[in-house]
Amino acid sequence: MHRATPHHSSLRGFSAGGSRATIPEVDDSKFMQESMGNFLKNEARKAIEAPQNYGFTSVVTDAIKDGMGKILSCAESFVQYMGGNQSFPVLQNMDDRRHRLWGLEKGDTAIFRQATDFLQSHLNKDGLFHTGPRDKTVRMQLIDQDSGQQQQGGQQGGQRGTGPAGTLTFFDLMPDMRDPGWNWDRVSSRDGDGGGGGGGSAGGQEGQGSNQGQKAIYKKGQESYRFVDVTKDKTTSGGKNVHLDLDDKKTYVHCQGSDKHVYLGAEAGKGTFDYVITLSGPCVNTKGKYA
Repeated sequence: MHRATPHHSSLRGFSAGGSRATIPEVDDSKFMQESMGNFLKNEARKAIEAPQNYGFTSVVTDAIKDGMGKILSCAESFVQYMGGNQSFPVLQNMDDRRHRLWGLEKGDTAIFRQATDFLQSHLNKDGLFHTGPRDKTVRMQLIDQDSGQQQQGGQQGGQRGTGPAGTLTFFDLMPDMRDPGWNWDRVSSRDGDGGGGGGGSAGGQEGQGSNQGQKAIYKKGQESYRFVDVTKDKTTSGGKNVHLDLDDKKTYVHCQGSDKHVYLGAEAGKGTFDYVITLSGPCVNTKGKYA
């Protein structure tokens, strides 16, 4: 136990307490998101580590500034100094008064983007609502790839791992960690010296390569034919086989990919079908169930 005077204890408690922070901008290109921050008067920092909750991430919008560079509005957070060391600030959760979804009922949860985008996923007592404006797309999609085929940090697709059925394991993604002498102090969000706002561990990215994190894949999903799409002009379902079912869990409209036909009344193969007849003759690709 270290001896400490009341003055020393008071100073350490004060300096370790942290402060309010305004966020001019963030850098989401690092493995651990980093942020600029303004704390006390005339105190500005950069490259401050801003950890996110696993499975959830966000990038706040940049500050609005006047012609002299003075911040008019921006996101906000609270900063803490690890071990009372003001050279090692770490940001807590960020929020933004300009865009926050507020006025919800108790028990509600939601995901949202900027206020002008009107894009929200809202869970409330009435259900789950994915909402967007008519000039945007609400889409659920599958990429044309199986899980485990591609390393999240940029590994070439199709590489087989050491897991079941050739899936990638943790050690396939981080092979250096098989070494019993792996030094966890080398793990840092910073490129180069691993500063992380002054508090990162020495060694930076040594030994990590690109085996970290994952990229957004929604654009790749837009190239897929497996999707449900809602836009201003139409609602579309795509896939190798598309079904419309009723509450008896039976298919009544089936678009079958193998023969490019539409089957009415039941799923293809679960009934006897023949071509639908129109006044101009039989349909070329639509069959109806008659038995």
